[in-house]
Amino acid sequence: MRVLLFCGTDMARPTGSAIRGRLIAEGLQLNGASVCVVAPGVPGTFEALSIQNVLLSDGTPLGTTLVEAVTAFHPDIVYGITEAWADIVVDVASSNRCAAAFDMHGIGVVEILELGRGYGPRLPRLKNSATWLRAMRKANVITVANPNLMPIARFLYRHVVPIIGLADTTAFSPDGLGIRIGSDAASLQLLYAGNHYKWQGMELLLAAFRRLVREGAPVELTILGSTGVALSGVAGLRTGIPEGKVHFVPAVNYEDVPAYYRGADVLLIPRPRMMSTHLAFPQKLVDYMASGRAIVATDLAPHRWALQDSEAGILCRPTPQGLAAGIRRSYDASLREQCGKRARDRAVQLFNHVRQSQRILAEFEKLSERKGTR
Repeated sequence: MRVLLFCGTDMARPTGSAIRGRLIAEGLQLNGASVCVVAPGVPGTFEALSIQNVLLSDGTPLGTTLVEAVTAFHPDIVYGITEAWADIVVDVASSNRCAAAFDMHGIGVVEILELGRGYGPRLPRLKNSATWLRAMRKANVITVANPNLMPIARFLYRHVVPIIGLADTTAFSPDGLGIRIGSDAASLQLLYAGNHYKWQGMELLLAAFRRLVREGAPVELTILGSTGVALSGVAGLRTGIPEGKVHFVPAVNYEDVPAYYRGADVLLIPRPRMMSTHLAFPQKLVDYMASGRAIVATDLAPHRWALQDSEAGILCRPTPQGLAAGIRRSYDASLREQCGKRARDRAVQLFNHVRQSQRILAEFEKLSERKGTR
């Protein structure tokens, strides 16, 4: 099976869609497929796995690059990561008699409307998203990253397969080098990893942390990642927080992230209740789980599904008071240990990226047999 995978985002960046695309590419290759990736950038790990790549350049139209890649690689299927440029992807696949597939993470129209004007001109982006979502109806198969997105995807598209969560459970594990975070070894070390966009809940997180600081809680907070900080809408991130209680670490390479997770006592997902957070499944959630650390997450449907209704983590109301209460529950070392172990076991069982990619490959092979291309 030969898979040409297209990702409109630099796959070397530590962002959700890029990481998921990277894990799919690696998993497919490790399961015996031949993979060629077309993207603005790729991680260095692809070379060791013999994953071919074609880098997008600003001066060459995407359609031209995809046609050249298809002509050289001769794929059985062209696989787009997210809806981005789906119209071009399906046209190139159809013109070259290839099957087309997409990995669906959310609905762009919803995210654009909820983010607001501060994140760029909405009308052109809404038009693009609607065009791409419509073009995906021509795809032969859609893989879906979130259980809450499945009913919508099944209504919109003909062949939909749930592939919920992917994690490199070898790289993200309790074992290995840990990077010490914070400054006080006696304090409970809390870590949030990710960008500062509205749906991540940075304002909620800092409001909850200020509550804990005011009551003298023995906690420190590290925020790993700086993407979108100028647009987060949080004025004065350190306002009301004493010096040394909160630490900001710029984004690091994805390969370095597991060591930061091992250095934390508690990993946080403070997402607010929004339609986009209902339809999205955070990459950090499964990476957190694989790391075997206690997780405190807001009680949203995707988090509830992954953490088994608090069996594998601490769920709390998506308010400053609720998040503060969830963090207080994590003071219990025995509870942290139990939650971390259950989360790790669940991640290995359900989210291992090699096993999940095997399921994707099986769908592609069935499709190839039906189309008579093998």
